[in-house]
Amino acid sequence: MEIDIKHIAELAFLDISEDQADSIAEDLCGIIGMMSELPEYYEGEIISEGMELREDTVIPSELTFEELMSNSPQVSEGCFAVPRTVQ
Repeated sequence: MEIDIKHIAELAFLDISEDQADSIAEDLCGIIGMMSELPEYYEGEIISEGMELREDTVIPSELTFEELMSNSPQVSEGCFAVPRTVQ
């Protein structure tokens, strides 16, 4: 299997050398090879019959919208404002 690591690095905005690309390609081929050896599972067989699934329960809040928003350090247009994490 041939993997174009330089193209993947370019898509991910990574600057890697030719030596690094060769090493990464070798490692990635090994990982993909190991994954192909894993047995395939049918989704229905993943959850055993004896496993009990939890039922989600919604508990209404006793706080008003204004009380909830008053706990936030910053509010913008009626929503919690958080620092930007992606440029």
